[in-house]
Amino acid sequence: MKYLATILIIICTATLLTLYFVWPDKPMDATNIAVTVNGHRLAKTTIAAEGARVGYHSEDHAALLDSAITRELLIQEAQRLKLDKEESFRVSLKTFYEESLIKTLMDRQYTLPKIAISDTEIDAYLALFGKMVTFTRLPVTATPSPVPASDQGPQNEVLFDDLAEPLKFLLSSLKPGEYAMKFDTGSEQYAIRLDAVTPSPALRPSVPEREHVRQLLADYKRQQQIANWLNELRNNASITIHNG
Repeated sequence: MKYLATILIIICTATLLTLYFVWPDKPMDATNIAVTVNGHRLAKTTIAAEGARVGYHSEDHAALLDSAITRELLIQEAQRLKLDKEESFRVSLKTFYEESLIKTLMDRQYTLPKIAISDTEIDAYLALFGKMVTFTRLPVTATPSPVPASDQGPQNEVLFDDLAEPLKFLLSSLKPGEYAMKFDTGSEQYAIRLDAVTPSPALRPSVPEREHVRQLLADYKRQQQIANWLNELRNNASITIHNG
């Protein structure tokens, strides 16, 4: 049913865009006409809006008008050659629609309420600089409630400073013996257990500024939020992979 709804949306969008190109011009206030190209009128307000979008200044009006005329001539020539009727154009239109839809969705996810970072979280992160951390990657059971399937797995002992940022943030949220679930690309999932934290021979580690850490932690939490959301979408979906 959801596939039918998606197809109907795509068809409706394509129809609306086609009507936009072939529907006769609406009456336009004569004072709002900037230029007429082969009988097609371009509004001053439309050109001004496009200029604002691309960053044109008032002194660039002549260049903006010339660009609008060139664009209109190209559109008219493409329509004269009936390129808008070709299958390749319809495929491009569908692709553009889908990519725009995904971008709008992801933008909305990234603008969810601001994530709060506590001083305790920053302190825990900074406290591990210059320390050796021992952690184990554990396999997990299947969803819907993934938990470590075993307490045995590949173990690593690394200087905390040398780890990738996402792993730093995850380990800094744990105490020895605790684990956290990790999702990679919304599909692969496993658990990371912090086994031990010990001093290292490194002298005077380079510690980042607190506000910089706060921003990094906020970005990490947002990324984890997105990864968890994608994983939930996958888990709730009906997916059939056809071989051959």
